[in-house]
Amino acid sequence: MAEEGSSLFCDDDKSCEKHPNETDEDGEKYISAPIDKLGPAGRWLRHRLLSSILIGTPPLVALQRRRTPLWTKLMKLNSFFGTEDFYIPMGVFILWIVDAKLGRLLCLLMGLGFYTAGFIKDVLCLPRPANPPIVPLERASQTWGLPSHHAVLGVLVPWYIWFYSYIHFSMPQWGFAVLFGLIVYWSVSVMFSRLYLGVHSPADIVAGGIIGCVILAYWIKIDTIVDRSISFGDNVVLQAIVYSLLLLFLHPRPEPRTQSLVETVAMTAVSVGFVIGKATSTRQPSIYKAILDFDIDDVSNFTLFWVSSVRLLLGYTLVILTRMLCKIVFKNLLNNLFRVLDLECFEITKVNYDSSERMYGPSFKLPPVFDKQRKKRGKKSQPDMEDGSPKYNLLFVVNYVSYVCVGWVAISGVPLLCHSIGLVL
Repeated sequence: MAEEGSSLFCDDDKSCEKHPNETDEDGEKYISAPIDKLGPAGRWLRHRLLSSILIGTPPLVALQRRRTPLWTKLMKLNSFFGTEDFYIPMGVFILWIVDAKLGRLLCLLMGLGFYTAGFIKDVLCLPRPANPPIVPLERASQTWGLPSHHAVLGVLVPWYIWFYSYIHFSMPQWGFAVLFGLIVYWSVSVMFSRLYLGVHSPADIVAGGIIGCVILAYWIKIDTIVDRSISFGDNVVLQAIVYSLLLLFLHPRPEPRTQSLVETVAMTAVSVGFVIGKATSTRQPSIYKAILDFDIDDVSNFTLFWVSSVRLLLGYTLVILTRMLCKIVFKNLLNNLFRVLDLECFEITKVNYDSSERMYGPSFKLPPVFDKQRKKRGKKSQPDMEDGSPKYNLLFVVNYVSYVCVGWVAISGVPLLCHSIGLVL
């Protein structure tokens, strides 16, 4: 997911190479950011946050000296538990098997977390740990550093599951104790793994954790209201599409471009698909229940196991096929449409991102807080010009539509298919 797509007006590979940033009269290059437009206040904040990032370098160096092959494997596994490659299968497992409402709300919360973290990253444009002396063990420099996506979601996802379970599920005390221990380990290990792997500073993790706590505190208060509004509100589908496109339009696009917006588009679109699916499925709610939402007191463990297993296998297969086919179909449709209408200003190409400036180093310089004499010599990247005609990349649109379909299939398509073939309890 993170390696696909481009920003809304992204050019082909050549135009997405490294772009010059703002320079002063002596030719010194600065790393500019959207927040710099706020003037001295915005630049002062970036300087303070950069100082907090650099303060974390000695602890990372000390941690790096204690790396071992065994610990490295464990930390990479822990880091995987904080990625969308884990969260999405886990979310649909909860949606189809454990609790449909929890699965829906968890997906919406992940979309909110992804958007918030990506938005702040691209507003601040702050680097990942210095390399050298830090040697990262994962390739994560396609996006800026602060805040950490892993830290934001490492708070939101595990702890929302805990609070929801504590409020809605009936379990013995020892069951809650075991669940609490797993949640603590999950959350802490995901965040610590990013420090061990050298891809985030302590400041990135702390900032992400604080942002996650703030979002979670408000989400717990409004989650039921949000779910009811989606189920019984007016014009929900139209509102979901319009508001999501507005949020994506407002997402900052710093130069040089990053893959943060690509991840945000995917998660936002999946959330929109969930909203559309839920809003259009309120007439037959029993079809869309999770396995454990049914009365399973008289169901044997074997039946419960094979129905759940087949449902998961069928669901995962359908979701993957939907993602693949939608991307192929929509990409070809748009390409053919451009060819028929002779719209040479639009194209769909995969983009390479330059990640050289995401790591802190001697060349990483922020604009001075007070700099009235500084001139702008860098140019914001424009769409490619061939024969005087600008070109705009619409792979962003393909990804949005494709992942909306993926979200709808996950929340509505799979339950409908299982009900139609009798794969129910």
